[in-house]
Amino acid sequence: LEFLGATAIDDRLQDEVPETIEQLRLAGIRVWVLTGDKVETAISIGHSCKLLTEEMDNVVVVGEGQLWNALEKVSHLKRPALTISGAALSEAFSSEEGQLLLFQAAQRCSTVICCRVSPKQKADVVALVRACQSSAVTLSIGDGANDVSMIVTAHVGVGLSGKEGAQAAHSAD
Repeated sequence: LEFLGATAIDDRLQDEVPETIEQLRLAGIRVWVLTGDKVETAISIGHSCKLLTEEMDNVVVVGEGQLWNALEKVSHLKRPALTISGAALSEAFSSEEGQLLLFQAAQRCSTVICCRVSPKQKADVVALVRACQSSAVTLSIGDGANDVSMIVTAHVGVGLSGKEGAQAAHSAD
């Protein structure tokens, strides 16, 4: 085995993203992140944009079989946050009871990060919020084809044109 080299990519946040998210939260707006990124990457982004803070207890649910204990744990924490993988979301979405338990636990959380999720799962999470809290107005923002289903499921869909292409922008409101 011969090591030839390594590369790294720094995908920086746009200016004032942490401050903007903080203002949204102070206004009572809940911000959830739905991403295809790996768990570690999603948590790192959560910290860099101040969705996750040192004051929060982040409950991380990666695989199947951990979900129910994790959701129970959330109910006993003072400032819980929830990071949940696509595999664990699949387990929650396998029954109506699971969906309701997930939603109730997520409502207690300061932050919810869903990572390693498919485009369908992104739409399913938005649909869950719409179904469980009829007074909520959902907004989905995305920049790629993998965000289109989430954008069209939300009350308000915002599609950004950029490096990922223009499909998200074409499907937006």
